[in-house]
Amino acid sequence: MSKITESQLSILNQLIYAESYAHIQQETSLSFGEIRDDLITLMHKNMIEVFENDGGNIGAKVRHFDNDHPESFFYRATKAGHGAMKGSS
Repeated sequence: MSKITESQLSILNQLIYAESYAHIQQETSLSFGEIRDDLITLMHKNMIEVFENDGGNIGAKVRHFDNDHPESFFYRATKAGHGAMKGSS
């Protein structure tokens, strides 16, 4: 399993359930760019999945992620993400 950074772990810990970008930012106090970069990395490592924001509700799983507008989606940890959280305890 690949190593994750402290900020990535902080984000993963918020994603037990599908959460909005605003929730992640509020709970972690990380900068916009740091969260965006970590979310992209976590997606590439298959540790999170991304869902459409359907009027404030979780929508369908997305196939194309807009890097410029990460606030337009919901995020949830995958099985690999949960494993990374447990492995770093």
